[in-house]
Amino acid sequence: MIHATKAVSLSFISVLCLGIGVATHSSDAFGQSVIESKIDGEFEGWEGDTVIPLINGQIWMQVEYYYHYRYAYMPDVFIYPTNSGWKMKVDGITKAVGVERLR
Repeated sequence: MIHATKAVSLSFISVLCLGIGVATHSSDAFGQSVIESKIDGEFEGWEGDTVIPLINGQIWMQVEYYYHYRYAYMPDVFIYPTNSGWKMKVDGITKAVGVERLR
């Protein structure tokens, strides 16, 4: 059974992937197309150069400037490829932000 917020978030990602020409499959060095995880600990929003550790061991860094404060503890994230890199959608924030993987 899919939790209601996950269903909405998955639908949002599907619309983004189909609606703006985003590749749904990727041949990137990490071999993944959509990554679903949780932030490892507290999230206090996007600050311009936010580093995001995930519970799956990956670490991502914000590369697209966007500032938005929102506190959440271990929110769900969806990371997906675009024509210009990767975007991260954090549960509870409408905008998906450009990120790059550090580890």
